[in-house]
Amino acid sequence: MSREKSLSFKFILPILMILLLSVAGCASKPSNPSKPSNPEISSGGSTSPAPSISQNAAPGSSTATGTETKAGVVTYENYLKIKLDTTYDDVKSILGEGKKKAINTDLVRYTWADQGKNIVIETNKGKVESKTQYDLGKTTPKLTAKQFHQVTTGMTVDQVVSILGPDYREVSYEKSAGAIIRSLIWMMPNSKFIKVKLQNDKVTDTYNFLK
Repeated sequence: MSREKSLSFKFILPILMILLLSVAGCASKPSNPSKPSNPEISSGGSTSPAPSISQNAAPGSSTATGTETKAGVVTYENYLKIKLDTTYDDVKSILGEGKKKAINTDLVRYTWADQGKNIVIETNKGKVESKTQYDLGKTTPKLTAKQFHQVTTGMTVDQVVSILGPDYREVSYEKSAGAIIRSLIWMMPNSKFIKVKLQNDKVTDTYNFLK
């Protein structure tokens, strides 16, 4: 009887060892070897990493790469609302966010552009020091060389208007060394013009393009 038990044990022992090795091998393998444990780092997984904030930012916002001017704000009427010695925030309340360019530590330039029309301001130590506009409308139906030659240095704005008419545009306004410098333009639809520069409301220079 003991001899039969010994023979049975010799046959059963190898079978048990094979079963134990098979169970241990299955436990060490992942349930799905074709699928990585972290889908966010998989090139073929269905889940992607969350996009950064800048990818979702709307144009013109502080996180966007560029600043877009809202349509309809670059107008001569809005240009006239900008006052010297106010702040950029005051201007922003009129025109919205402008495209910023730092000139130096104190001087910063902001630009608003819309289909070739522009408004540009410069702030010095946070205060508006100058404003300029480009192509905000033609102004007067007719100009002559005779009118141009009647405008002389030292004239006031009213005197110039009495010669060239009231249909002008101010193209720049700035404070420089305590003086107020303005440039006014009378422009015809064919882009011929007379330009007058004033310092403290007195004519200092005149230019024309009438030919």
